[in-house]
Amino acid sequence: MQFSPDCSKDILYISDLDGTLLLPDGTFPEKSKARLNHLISDGMKFTIATARNYDSAHPILKGLNIELPVVLFNGVYLADFHTGNILKHTQFIDKEVVDSMLELAQLNNIEPFIYTFGEQHQVYYRQATNAGSQAYLNSLEKDGRVKQVPNFLFKEDEEISGFLLIGTLENLNPIYQSLNEKHFDHLNLYFAEDVSMKGYFWLQSFHQQANKGNMVEQLVEHINFPLSKTLVFGDYLNDLDMFRVAGYSVAMENALPEVKESANQIIGSNSQGAVLDFLETAWAKS
Repeated sequence: MQFSPDCSKDILYISDLDGTLLLPDGTFPEKSKARLNHLISDGMKFTIATARNYDSAHPILKGLNIELPVVLFNGVYLADFHTGNILKHTQFIDKEVVDSMLELAQLNNIEPFIYTFGEQHQVYYRQATNAGSQAYLNSLEKDGRVKQVPNFLFKEDEEISGFLLIGTLENLNPIYQSLNEKHFDHLNLYFAEDVSMKGYFWLQSFHQQANKGNMVEQLVEHINFPLSKTLVFGDYLNDLDMFRVAGYSVAMENALPEVKESANQIIGSNSQGAVLDFLETAWAKS
């Protein structure tokens, strides 16, 4: 798709949240919600694709009139925005693979965060042993899913949807290399420097089939909309999968270099509210 403002009313717009639609402090002001709601009420097809889970994303965006399904937790779930009801989900990580990760993490002095799905979503951790992990834990302060445990013991009906390790490049790189070698056919790994805390890196993993691109494909199938008419916004490695499948991709000025290189267009930064400005400009010209 060659984007033109003239065709903007025929497009499905899908935005990442952190580093993209949200401000750097992780908020979306009420005035911004009102502006976006005005576009949606005027007929704009808009939804989100985020690494956040429902319990984390919905409180920030509460008040938005998103009627289309939303892609959550990096493509693990497709859900109803208002209720959190899961419409589709991908596969989960085998517990044997998690045991393998835990052994590697212990050898390299890393304490992981493990995300599960059972009767409810949970984020389990044992300790926050470095400044990067503590900063992440602080960001989840009001998230009721977070639970400190002495050991990682999972219920029979509890599926593992992902895990996150935060540390230095020196500590994480051996874990990344080993997981990539042993479980390349099972895991979808993201390994990059923490955008908000230089010097610390994130190694995040989901099932290989869990990515934003795959779930965007399921989203358009679910609503019977052509994939070629999707336009996506993003800034991070996990947005590249939806960049590859979408009709048109837009990177933020604050995006990682490889994300900018993959985009059809680069706009301003999230601190400037560039996504909302782009949407309003395109809609006004159509």
